[in-house]
Amino acid sequence: MSALPAAPDLACPTPRPWPLPWIAPGLLVEEVCTEGHLAEFLALPQRLHADDPAFVPAIQAWLRRRLSARNPFLAQADLRLFQVRRDGEVVGTISALRDPQHEAVHGEAVAFFGFFCCEDDAEVARALLDRVSEVARGWGATRLRGPRNLSRIEKVGLTVEGFDTAPPFLAGHHPRHARRLLEELGFTAHHDVLAYDISLRNAQGKPRPLPPDLAAKAAAVDIPGLQLRPLRWSQWRRDLRLAHEVFVDAFREVPDNTPMPLRQWTSLGGGLLLCTRRHMLQLATVHGGAAGFALCFPEINEALVAARGSLLPLGALRALAAFPNIRTASFKLLGVLPEWRGSGLHAALIAQAIEGVRDSGYDRLEASLIDERNGPMRHVVEAAGMQVYRRYRVYGRAL
Repeated sequence: MSALPAAPDLACPTPRPWPLPWIAPGLLVEEVCTEGHLAEFLALPQRLHADDPAFVPAIQAWLRRRLSARNPFLAQADLRLFQVRRDGEVVGTISALRDPQHEAVHGEAVAFFGFFCCEDDAEVARALLDRVSEVARGWGATRLRGPRNLSRIEKVGLTVEGFDTAPPFLAGHHPRHARRLLEELGFTAHHDVLAYDISLRNAQGKPRPLPPDLAAKAAAVDIPGLQLRPLRWSQWRRDLRLAHEVFVDAFREVPDNTPMPLRQWTSLGGGLLLCTRRHMLQLATVHGGAAGFALCFPEINEALVAARGSLLPLGALRALAAFPNIRTASFKLLGVLPEWRGSGLHAALIAQAIEGVRDSGYDRLEASLIDERNGPMRHVVEAAGMQVYRRYRVYGRAL
């Protein structure tokens, strides 16, 4: 039997002959390497979550771009997509990911699974994970970990708390049965990542002040040559490069962190800049050199839900109409170079960013996703009164 031709824009290898072996009666596993397969792959989550009010359908055009060879991350990683059919209908999806940079930095032979979505069926889940395990062994991996869709900041972890709340942008949403299916297959918790939130107004509807300790630290910052300013649209590429310098060094000690190359950082961040206001993006420099940043964005999932997963023909108009009604700002990243830790610079950045959020009219602030092992960052957000509203779990299993 001849192989199916690979779609020209899909980042996948030449497929094996089809069909792949039967895994269980009525089930067939196939690799996603055509546009038709990809359309079915991307459509499954929306179909399975059709009655879930907390589900936010991903924008298909965005996902297609992230899965294509145009994504800089995939220039240095291996990604393969699979789906399971039952009697011709797709009932489960999964990806296998090899990140050589992670292997080099952390010295562990691990592969990742992502895009994990399936019906409440143990045989479907087993077929998906067995296929990915086979691929991972072929790459030389000794452990399988996930969910992780692509980069380490995109759709990481499985929802284990907060099912009734909408997920923040760049985080996933999973049915309650997914956890049980993974654990029945021998997957155990590796670590959790957390989403926090807080109302920016008190019970009387007035603006909630910064915690006194945080406000005092922000006011006491005294660094010669310090400039604290919003991002400048006229030189956004330069400012993103400065922020990237901080991102690489400030997050170097965060568990499981792998430095993100500049091209990948710019590709992911450049599009997000179009969705926010510059006073919500604060950059700190000392004598012109990078020192720290605080990046907040509108919680665009509150608008994207109106698009119903597609920008055409009317999805974009519905999302744009919903954009002014976004009430939540998302504090996505805060970073300070090691030499300025303890100076209060992080407090000054938070204060400036939150002032920009308030001036933009938002009522709620969320912060996601924070690794539970990142004690310093958890201390910052918890000291500010923020509480966990969603919890995601990263699972692992020996191969």
